[in-house]
Amino acid sequence: MKSWLSAMLQILLLFVFAWVGKWLSATLQLHIPGSLIGMALLFICLQLGWIRLHWVEAGAALVFSQMILFFVPAIAGIMQYPWLLGIKGLLVLIVVVSGAALVMISTGVVAERVFKLGEVKRRDSVENM
Repeated sequence: MKSWLSAMLQILLLFVFAWVGKWLSATLQLHIPGSLIGMALLFICLQLGWIRLHWVEAGAALVFSQMILFFVPAIAGIMQYPWLLGIKGLLVLIVVVSGAALVMISTGVVAERVFKLGEVKRRDSVENM
């Protein structure tokens, strides 16, 4: 019972680092997931000796041992469509990636033109005063 409680407290400490990372990411408007920032902070604290490895080791091992539960549905979905693992799957991947790239590029071009148009209108209104 004591080891289970200890592992839960260690998992809570891991979550605190993840929450701090999310807060930093939101506050500083970084384009990096907060959980990654939190894990980087945990790594830095471990390297500097501010946190001892045995303070988080059992909790991390417990979380890591349960990670497979998050990936089983994706693996089961792929097994239903074995053709996705062949050349047809590669073609689907190419279509999806190129489609996403085209959407991002066209959105960027349109947003840039709208921004420039608004800037020109603003400049014209200031010059007419």
